[in-house]
Amino acid sequence: MVFQNAAKGQPYGVIRGKDFVYTNGERTVNAAGYYATSTASNIIIGDPNPDWLAGINNSLRYKGITFSFLIDIRKGGDVWSLDQWYGEATGLYPNSVGLNDKGNPKRDPVADGGGILLPGVQADGSVNTVYGENLDGDGQLPFGYAANGYSGAPHKWYVYDGSYVKLREATITYSLPQSIIGGLKAFKAIDLSLIGRNLWIIDKKMEYADPEEGLSSGNINGGYQSGAYPMVRSYGFNVKLTF
Repeated sequence: MVFQNAAKGQPYGVIRGKDFVYTNGERTVNAAGYYATSTASNIIIGDPNPDWLAGINNSLRYKGITFSFLIDIRKGGDVWSLDQWYGEATGLYPNSVGLNDKGNPKRDPVADGGGILLPGVQADGSVNTVYGENLDGDGQLPFGYAANGYSGAPHKWYVYDGSYVKLREATITYSLPQSIIGGLKAFKAIDLSLIGRNLWIIDKKMEYADPEEGLSSGNINGGYQSGAYPMVRSYGFNVKLTF
């Protein structure tokens, strides 16, 4: 699998693994119809460090009602997804099924018009015309590499852009007017708030996962995703009493 390290002269935590083989800058497809994989397994295939991080925090008030929100933004930073790797290897994702460009089921044998045609070139530089087997959903990356276990596919194919824009938090607060609390001499103000967190992923590049989810905490968390659960929305109610 891939690994991360601190390498001299490289960004911290670079992602290393196997890359594609390239011919004239294009991905090379082998005689079986699958992407050729580099022999070296320590090629830098990703940088988990984002280009920049930003946040937008604002508060709007009208009479006794206040609406505030926080938007988190991350631009760049690569993520290698073990979830996607295993999911595609076992045919769980939608792209492992359906019709190929011939209009036939991808999971049918190539001899019967099935299989997949990967974009790229053959070793001689000509456009790829060789279909790869996709039996039981095993024909795309790393489908079809079943003979080599999960090790046959280029790791680079599962490096994704970790950019996202999220509505991290939103709060609506109602401050009771003095006409209501005036008779309650013990309080100067009473504020009632409804709070929501992790409400909406406004934009992301990873189709099936939250790019913020990682393997664990600490250094290994950034750039490696495995066993990720969806971010949980949470809601709360708050009462603030000012004496």
